[in-house]
Amino acid sequence: MTTSLGRESAKIYEFPIRNAQKLREMRERNKPAPVIYESGSASWYHEDAIREAEETRKQ
Repeated sequence: MTTSLGRESAKIYEFPIRNAQKLREMRERNKPAPVIYESGSASWYHEDAIREAEETRKQ
C-alpha cells in the first residue's frame, strides 16, 4: 500500500442545461453590467476637454 501526502483536488463538472429558457436566463445573469456615462452639469469639465482637444486638432 502506498501513502502519499499530496491529494488530488476534486473535479467539478457542470451538468448540461437542456432547457433553452434557463440557458438564456443563466447567460443574462452572467453578462457584465454595461457602463453608463451620463452627460450633464457634473461632467462639464470632460465636455470642455473634448472640445479643446478638437479645437487644437483643427488648428
